[in-house]
Amino acid sequence: MRLAALYIYPIKSTAPLALQEACVERRGLAHDRRWMVVDASGRFVTGRQTPRMTLIRARPLASGLELQAPGMATLFVTEPGDAERLAATVWGDTVDAH
Repeated sequence: MRLAALYIYPIKSTAPLALQEACVERRGLAHDRRWMVVDASGRFVTGRQTPRMTLIRARPLASGLELQAPGMATLFVTEPGDAERLAATVWGDTVDAH
C-alpha cells in the first residue's frame, strides 16, 4: 500500500490543505475539520449550498486560523478559548460548539 497524497480541511467544505506529514489524534488528523461555518440560526453551511466556500483556503496557526480567498483580504480568526458555547445543527444533529 502507498499513500500518494495527504490533505486536511481545517474548515468543513473549504479548499484542501496539502501536507507532507500529519499527526493522528484521538479525533483523526490534527486540524482536520475542527472548524465549521454556521449561519445566524446555528445551522452549518456547506459547499453544497455555497459552492464558493470551496475557494477559501484555511491554514491552522497556533492561535487560530488564517483564511484566504480570491479577491479578499486575508482574515485571521482566533481560537474561541473559553467563549460561550452555542447549539449548532449538523445534518440534523445538534452539537455544542464554540
